[in-house]
Amino acid sequence: MQYYPQPTQYPYPPQQYMQPVYYPPQPSPEQQRENTYRRLLRKNANSVGTLLLLFFGAELVIGVIVVLILTLLGLQGQGTTGELILLENGAISMIVFFVVGVIYCLIRKLRFASIFPFEKIGAGFLTQLCVVGLTFSLMSNYVVSLVNGVFGLFGVENTGGSFEVGDQPNVLLYLLVVAVLPAFAEEFAFRGIIMGVLRPYSEGLAILISSAAFALMHGNFVQLPFTFCCGLVFAFIDIKVNSLLPSIIIHFLNNGLSVLSDILISYKILDEATANMCYGVLFVILGILSFIFIKRFVNKDDGSFFTVKNGNTVLPYKEKVKTAITSPTLIAFAAVMVSYSLLTLITGAA
Repeated sequence: MQYYPQPTQYPYPPQQYMQPVYYPPQPSPEQQRENTYRRLLRKNANSVGTLLLLFFGAELVIGVIVVLILTLLGLQGQGTTGELILLENGAISMIVFFVVGVIYCLIRKLRFASIFPFEKIGAGFLTQLCVVGLTFSLMSNYVVSLVNGVFGLFGVENTGGSFEVGDQPNVLLYLLVVAVLPAFAEEFAFRGIIMGVLRPYSEGLAILISSAAFALMHGNFVQLPFTFCCGLVFAFIDIKVNSLLPSIIIHFLNNGLSVLSDILISYKILDEATANMCYGVLFVILGILSFIFIKRFVNKDDGSFFTVKNGNTVLPYKEKVKTAITSPTLIAFAAVMVSYSLLTLITGAA
């Protein structure tokens, strides 16, 4: 029997004690989806806020540039004609909303069909929608006039977002700048771009943010709640039929009626009392028709006409709203416009 001596040391050194590695708890797959969704929504809401700030900034800068150019040409001053004022406002509106909006769409590579839907609508249904929308617009106009009258009793002249065009403005130019251009430019910006960017996340969210932006952009503190309500109606109608056509028509008709009233009074065709009476009769007729049409909408499809889609269910609707409205650029835009509106109101009282 052969003897093998035992080794004096182990062939391998003894294992040393290893500290356990700490791995922080990872969010669940569902939480990861929520966080990703929240980041995307916040990113798009910030993008919308940036666009709105650009709209307002461009409006101020371009307005100053236009005034400087006209001053250098000797066209700006006490003798400024109503036509020139209309041209100024028309040019600013075109540049601010169309040019800035198109550049934004190109930079973000937005699909035209997704932000400017124009699905076919039956003439009868379109007429009903326009009647209802116009009724809400006229009602808001009445309330704003009433509130302005109350402010006037205290010496406050609320002129935010308005301009004077003289005693007898050019009819076609007045109609173009006050009714046609805003109908296309503002719907392009608010119910088109802004609502189109946010709509994939939630139709209700898109309606809410676009309407609030529409109201704030007018820069009129008294009109703010009523313009917001009009924006809600415009946006809701466009969402339901997936087309910008109804809001464009309603916007044009609302502003066009104001133009018609001003023209009739300016050219001494009607006095102010008669024009207001005609306006009131039209409002009553449209109100009766709207009641009938709304009742039809309620009965249609068991009332589902008045519901909107919440989009992806990763986040509940309240969380989506909270995520969007706490975006830094949207907060900045709201603060700037509220300050501007208050400043306009205060200076009107001075």
